[in-house]
Amino acid sequence: MTANLHRFFKNLVLLLLQYTSVAVLLLSLQGSDRIYAQTVLNGTVTDQITQAPLIGANVVLQNNRSIGAVTGIDGKFTLSVEQPLPLTVEVSYIGYDAEVVAITGSDAVNIGLTPSVVLGKELVVTGSRVSETILKSPVSIQKMTLKEIKAAPSGDFYQSLGNMSGVDVITASQGMKVINMRGFNTTAPVRMVQFIDGMDNQAPGLNFPVGNLVGAPDIDLQSVELISGAASAMYGANAFQGVVSMTSRDPYNSPGLAVALKGGNRKYADAQLRYAQTLGAKKKWAIKLTGAYSRIDDWEANDPVANTYGDVSTEQNLAYISRQLQYSDDPDVAETFTAINGWLDFNPKANPPTLNIQAPGYLETDLSDNKAESLKLGAGLYYNISDNLRASYLYKFGKGTAVYQGSNRYSVNNITFQQHKAEISGKRILVKAYVTQENAGDSYDMVFTGINISRASIADNFIPTYLETYFNTLDELTNGFDQSVENWEIDTARQRAFTAANATWYQPGTPQFDSLFNKIIADPDLNTGSRFQDKSWLAHAEAQYNFNISFAEVIAGAFTRRYDPQSFGTIFSDTLIAETGQYRDLSLWEYGAFLQASKKLLKDKLKLMASVRADKNQNYDLQWSPRLSAIFTQGNHNFRVSAQSAFRSPTLQNQYIYLNLGAIVLEGNLSGQSNAYTYQSVKDFETYYQNTYDIDPSLLQAVTLKPVKPEQVKTLELGYRGIYNNAFYIDATAYYSIYTDFIGDYRFYKPNGSAQAGQESGVDAVLTGAYTLMQTPVNSAETVNSYGATLGAAWYFGKGLTATANYTYAAIDTAEVKDPLIAGFNTPAHKVNLGLQGTDVWKNLGFAFNVKWTDNVYWESPFGNGNLPDYWLADAQLSYRFPKYYSAVRIGGANLLNQKIQQAYGSPVIGTTFYVGYSFEISKF
Repeated sequence: MTANLHRFFKNLVLLLLQYTSVAVLLLSLQGSDRIYAQTVLNGTVTDQITQAPLIGANVVLQNNRSIGAVTGIDGKFTLSVEQPLPLTVEVSYIGYDAEVVAITGSDAVNIGLTPSVVLGKELVVTGSRVSETILKSPVSIQKMTLKEIKAAPSGDFYQSLGNMSGVDVITASQGMKVINMRGFNTTAPVRMVQFIDGMDNQAPGLNFPVGNLVGAPDIDLQSVELISGAASAMYGANAFQGVVSMTSRDPYNSPGLAVALKGGNRKYADAQLRYAQTLGAKKKWAIKLTGAYSRIDDWEANDPVANTYGDVSTEQNLAYISRQLQYSDDPDVAETFTAINGWLDFNPKANPPTLNIQAPGYLETDLSDNKAESLKLGAGLYYNISDNLRASYLYKFGKGTAVYQGSNRYSVNNITFQQHKAEISGKRILVKAYVTQENAGDSYDMVFTGINISRASIADNFIPTYLETYFNTLDELTNGFDQSVENWEIDTARQRAFTAANATWYQPGTPQFDSLFNKIIADPDLNTGSRFQDKSWLAHAEAQYNFNISFAEVIAGAFTRRYDPQSFGTIFSDTLIAETGQYRDLSLWEYGAFLQASKKLLKDKLKLMASVRADKNQNYDLQWSPRLSAIFTQGNHNFRVSAQSAFRSPTLQNQYIYLNLGAIVLEGNLSGQSNAYTYQSVKDFETYYQNTYDIDPSLLQAVTLKPVKPEQVKTLELGYRGIYNNAFYIDATAYYSIYTDFIGDYRFYKPNGSAQAGQESGVDAVLTGAYTLMQTPVNSAETVNSYGATLGAAWYFGKGLTATANYTYAAIDTAEVKDPLIAGFNTPAHKVNLGLQGTDVWKNLGFAFNVKWTDNVYWESPFGNGNLPDYWLADAQLSYRFPKYYSAVRIGGANLLNQKIQQAYGSPVIGTTFYVGYSFEISKF
């Protein structure tokens, strides 16, 4: 029955993909028959009161919103269409009333917009996959516009996303900032999905986005939309707690040349370039080229407890080592120790001791150059098949260096991403396919770098120096080993030997250290090295169609995706030999489909919406993600209620990781574990045996671990959005979420060989130490409840001044949370943002200011646990435009109060960054 259902579902996906492909062909043929003369519209959009040009205003055809333009730095626009005059355009800009203008002639038009509040009236598409205003969206959604991207007070739009309600930006390093929403914050946001121009921006081998390290350059960004909460009904697996969707600027609507330069303290340098142009007499073709490079000295993670790596201890029997050295391949060494061991046979108390050697370890600053770099390149080719249908090809390349924090801290060094996307999009149809390729480059694990430097130092320096000094001292005190040894002489020899050996640790900055360091970070064997390799990739194809049905708005879509993990055995079990005798192929498929229908009732005051999505991963059961919502509108007041579910698939590492770290083996849990003893029961058995020399098998607890499966969440959400007196906007949300099947790491002991837990052979294995400590991901049996609320407001005072404020509350019901498998909530209970923005407040002067207070939080993660104090964060930017020269200058700073801010345990303490920037943009070039 299950196999038949899966086969039917897969055939349905293929049918939908075929149907949309045929629809694309028919639409393109239909569009090719309609040929009109080229009409070019030119004009300027200004503030009706100040006459200042409005940068980034949207100008679209009223009867086809897919055709439009965006004004440049001088407020001018050019719009080319294959339709005859007269034409009607709709002009909109954040903070102004939209205007509908009829154009009857070919002369340039001047369009003045009247300032007002339209916060909440911005158009978004991420919430429902159709264009709608934020006011009437069925989900908790926010938007950062082109204007706000440029005016981000921190100087980094991605960091300033954290000023939005319910959004937490966690800084693992300057180059690795990640977004979290709705609790359970982490430096590896596997419960979030991030899109750039409709492409999933996750690292295929990690299954989560690496911030904006290799993402979108802000010079080419049109907007960023964020959904807080469960969104699997529209976006499938891992849209568990939120979605980030970035959209780049359209080359038809925003042609021209743009250059941006920025610099600041900590050797900060940033250069960006964008060029877009339409081609051909009818301007059907368009190209876009983008490039961005930035570098900065990273913040240093220098906590002596959290960020000291390699402070390992080991017990070494030096007497045994001394005996073995008489068999050395070096004849001089063999001869020396043969003589020494002969003397020791008559003086056994002089045998070198068994030492517990404690390595001092190395700070992270000794194991990394603390530089963050990012290179982003992009190219696009576009063709308007008709006014309603466009074909495009996009290429994106990213290369970056930063520090990523997971169970350890990693120097992500020269990691590269490549994405290719082909797409056909129209008023009702969307078909796209893309490929993401990842290469970890020269990345390495800093914790294992420190560990293996210490291991090498013990073997190369500490032990040889100890033995040499020890026996040289005894040689001196016993007259060339000609006398019996006294106790005080042994003590003296040991003290001298330890002092000498303890001075031989490899020291950072020395040639010996550098040589060993370079050798270790190039070695992928974690027993001796620290490099990790990853050339994983994913391929994705999807189709969507908006049906023209009179009684309801209906959208349907389908997708298929293939993952191909390739780590060469440094992360995954992809070097293990399969039963076929070949290396194990870990590639897997996903496919699915979604359907959404909405209906307006009560004279369009009530909108009901239902969505459902089915996702099938070849390793897991079919996942259903329904969403029901209702939106009631009364004037400028909108009330919404929604119930939805979402799921998070186990990552590729949850399924396929295989790392033998010597002391422990990390293994994926795709098939479960049946030969296992609980960690604590083995410890109890060994302690009892050591104390009593009695064997009590009843203390050993055999355990069967089920295969890991997807996490689940169900959320009920209430919301209100409203506008008062055309000057005050409010957005309030409250939610309650129920989580099940949380994935966490479980440690256990596995008997070696053919020994079986729960049998006599298993007991014998524990007695003789013939077992392996294992760690594997499993699902928690506990249910976890979290809840929260957000309240956001904006006031428009006129003359370009807008004040904003928001408050976020987040909590978890800890009364029932006892399972250590549950991830740390890691989310401040209270957070407040206050902002003030001014556009052309005096002539061409503008500013943006934001101050944020974040509550203290106790951080729990595989890397470590600790308290993070509350903090204040103030960012500000001052800008001045030179319209005559198509230029603008910006100066500002992030963390102006120089608060010592830490956002995750073990991450760096963040200080102040100052910057000054210059930008140039001209629409005709």
